[in-house]
This record gives sequence, C-alpha cells and structure tokens, in this order.
Amino acid sequence: MSKRKILAIAIIAIIGAMTVGCTSAYFATSSQAHNVITTSGVAIELIEDTEEEGNDGRPVPFTNIEGAMAGDRISKIPKIRNIDDSEVFVRMKLIANVELANGSINKISPNAFDLDISRSWSPKNGYYYYLYPLEKGETTRALFTTVVIPQTSTSNKYQGAKYTLTIKAEAVQTAHNGTDPLEAQGWPGE
Repeated sequence: MSKRKILAIAIIAIIGAMTVGCTSAYFATSSQAHNVITTSGVAIELIEDTEEEGNDGRPVPFTNIEGAMAGDRISKIPKIRNIDDSEVFVRMKLIANVELANGSINKISPNAFDLDISRSWSPKNGYYYYLYPLEKGETTRALFTTVVIPQTSTSNKYQGAKYTLTIKAEAVQTAHNGTDPLEAQGWPGE
C-alpha cells in the first residue's frame, strides 16, 4: 500500500471519528428526581391512674381530691405511654404549689410531698428520667404510686389550702441519640 493510500485512510478515519464525536454531542438527556423524606415523630401520653379498679377491672384515672389532711396517703400513679412509631426516651418534671385560703399561691418543692420514687427513674436537673427506651405502645413503670400530703400543713395557715402537684412529661427520639437518656440531646426547652 502506498503512503498516499495510508494517509487517505488515516484522514478518513480521523474525519469519521470527529464526525461520531460531534454527532454524539448532539445526543443529550437530563433527568430530575423528586424525593420526599418524611421524618418520624415523637408522641407520648401522660397517664395518671389510681390503685383503685373500676367495674371493668381497669385502673381508675386520678381525679382531684377534696378534704385531704396532713399526712394522708393519696394514690396517684403517673406513667408515660409511647403512642408513636419511633422509640423514645422520656422524662417527667414535678411542679408543686400550695394555694392558701387567703388566695396566695406559693411555689413549693415537690420534695415537700413524700413520694415513693421508683428505681426505674433517675433524677437530674429537676427532672426524672426513665432509664429505659420506650418502644411503640410501651408504657413506663410508675414514677411513684402514692403522694403524702406535707406535714407542714398542720399549721393553721394551711387550713383550707389546695396543694397542686403538676406533672410535665417530655420525650426525645432514641435514634442517633446515644443509649443513655440522661445524656440524650434535643429535650424540649433545652
């Protein structure tokens, strides 16, 4: 084969390659994906029962008590139920007040009440943390089962007083949040 034929074939091959390269530049496509990611939720329910059972055999919910005396033991059993799909850590805060007969309201320490705090709960920074994660539908053990009216109420100053023990329940997800509820992040208000 002569040099001219080889050169001609080489030029034709180069032109052909350039044509294919240029032609492929005209073929283009694009695509778009619309992905929706929904985060899971955290939902709990605070339950306050008594040791008394109703006609159906279920615990009777706690209601306000009238006519209590200093030293009276009152059945009040607070628990938290996880009502969401996600596993959660939970905690409770106790807020106590006494309203005197003259209408003045005084904040008191929840420790003024004699409470039989369960070992399943650990105190830290004014909260009680449940030591175990709660799966969907699970309920904690009771934080306590009885409340004893403070003995300080024996003074005449406390006649006709109304004691309030408010319970605030909170939860955070356990996913990507460690294994210790006392060290978990994202608690409400923090």
